[in-house]
Formats: sequence, C-alpha cells, structure tokens
Amino acid sequence: MKMRKYIVYSFVSIGVILLILGGLNYYFSQTPQGKSTPIFTKPAYLYMFWIIPITYLAYYRNQRIKETLKKQYGSPLYNKETSPFITTVSQFFLTLSICFLIIALAQPVFGKKKVKGVSKSLEIAICLDISNSMNVRDLQGQSRIEVAKRTIGGLINQLSGEKIGLCVFAGDAMVQLPLTSDYQTAQLFTEEIQSSYISNQGTNIIEALETSVLMFSKNNDPKCILMISDGEDHENQQSEIYNFIREQQIAFYGIGIGSSHGGPIPEDPKDPNSANKRDANGFTVNSAPNPNFIKDLANRLNGTAIITSEAYPDLDAILTEINHAKSTKSRNLDFEIKASIYEYAVLLALISLSGWILAKGIKANE
Repeated sequence: MKMRKYIVYSFVSIGVILLILGGLNYYFSQTPQGKSTPIFTKPAYLYMFWIIPITYLAYYRNQRIKETLKKQYGSPLYNKETSPFITTVSQFFLTLSICFLIIALAQPVFGKKKVKGVSKSLEIAICLDISNSMNVRDLQGQSRIEVAKRTIGGLINQLSGEKIGLCVFAGDAMVQLPLTSDYQTAQLFTEEIQSSYISNQGTNIIEALETSVLMFSKNNDPKCILMISDGEDHENQQSEIYNFIREQQIAFYGIGIGSSHGGPIPEDPKDPNSANKRDANGFTVNSAPNPNFIKDLANRLNGTAIITSEAYPDLDAILTEINHAKSTKSRNLDFEIKASIYEYAVLLALISLSGWILAKGIKANE
C-alpha cells in the first residue's frame, strides 16, 4: 500500500512540475516582447532532462530496497515509518531544482533590453598616389609605390573592426575599393595596384580628396583620410573641399614618401633595367619628393604629416594617430540586445533546493 501511494504521489508531482514549466512557457508567450517563447543559446543542455526520470527510478528503487529489507529482517532501521507524501515532496523539490538548473545551463534569452555602449569604429579612406613619379626607386632600390603598398598592407594587418577603402589618383582619381571590413580583399586589391591604372598623369590632390569624401557613409562613425604621396603636386589647390573636411571633422593623415635626393623615373616600372624618362631636351628627369607640400596640406586640413624615406616605414606613428582618432571621436550609443534570463532560472532552482532541504529536515524528524 505504501509503495502504491509513493507511485501515485510521484506521478502527481511530475504532473505538477510539467504544469509549472508549461505555465512559465505560457506566461512568456503572452508578454508584449514578440509573444514568443524563450530561445536557448545552448540547447544541447536540454538533453539533460533525461536525468529526471532517472532520479525517480532511483527513488523508486531505493523505496523497494527498504520495503524488501523491512520484510526480510524486520530491523528497527527499516521499520521506521516515513510518510510517502513527505518523501514525494522532497523528491518533487529536488527534481524541480534540477529542472531549473538545466534551463539555466541552456542559457535562455527572451525579448530585448537596451544597453549603453561606445562605438569606436572608424572609416578610413586611403588615397594612394600612383603618378609616374611614384615609380622612382629611391628607397633602398625599391620604388615609392612598392613601399606605399607595403605600408598599406602592414596597416591593414593591424586593423580590428575599422572599415577601409582605397582610392588611387594621379591626374584623375578613382575608387579602387569601396569601404569594407573584408581585410583579405583589401590586401588583394592593394597588391594589384599599378601606376598604369590611370593614364592621365599628374597629382590631382583635390580630386583625390573629393573622391575619398564620397566614399564615406552617412552614419556618425568617425572618419579619416590617409593620403600617401611623394608630394609632387601639379594641380591648382583652390577648392572648397578643404573647408568641408575641416567642418565635418574628418581626420587627415598625410604620409610623404621618398628620399631627399630623389631619382629618375623609369619608362617601364616593371623592368628595373628599363631606360629612364627624359625631357624635351634629352635630359633625364629627376623626381624629388616635396615633403613641404605634404606638411602644408596637413596644416590646411588640421591634420598630421608623417615624412619617411625608409623602405620599411615605422607604422607605429600611423597606428597611434588612427587609435587617437578612434578614441577622441567615439560616440555613445544605445544598443538593443537579446535579454538573458538564466538568472531567474538559477533563482527558482535555489528556492526549490531550499524546499528540498526543508522537506528532508521534516522527513528526518519523523
């Protein structure tokens, strides 16, 4: 009779547990946040619910052993009467606490909550001068454009989260790569750049700045222009683009590249042994960089100028400036993220565990 009561009470307790879990599911489905049940980010833990029938079978087996020993030996230890109801209540609270712990482990999320954050993303438009003068091999036997491309590649390797775009210019300017977070693609596009991409020669800084500005998105992320050139400007520098860049607080970093003595411009950039360009009088054209132009340009745009004559420029100064732009032009944002509710499951598990401890105490005092 006692064993039969225990089985009946066990089925009733399982039904109550199912009603509790079903009631919670119904409650969440009726809330305003989308009227949907919680989503579990680690649903594999839900397979642990197989522990529940195992615990009931273990309790059932334990009761059968006690009944058998009582009949065989009549020992006072096994003659002790324990209420099947109290035993079932104890098992009920233990099972309920296990259920809530499993739910907590499955990491339930429900609805959304607003959190405050700081956006430090950055949009970088790199303007690379690909005029003929950039083919001069005056940097330890390497051309200026090769060093510039290596500098860009090294910079890309150091980025984390920034969007980067490429603009190439000579007498004209064009977008080589729109803003992207795909750094591998940016590396490939950088490696393919050649001075032959633009037939109209010259160094049109104005058009390069205008093209780079058009590359930026309309969001409020901080923006900066990184221009790499030898500074040989051949165009008129009067333009409203300077005022626009200053007004929009677009950071500007100019990298002047080339040795002070300069060098001849090869006819064929791909052939180190090719003849050099000559002027109308037959003299070899010597191209020397103009660092003062880069400095003046940076001053006009309230930016920073970095002058280098190294084949392997130090990127620390450039990265420091970019990180400074990110930190000083960060913005506060409100984000909506999925709200985790595992804490409530843990709380319910602790309450259920307290009920189990209380029931065990009552059982021990019987």
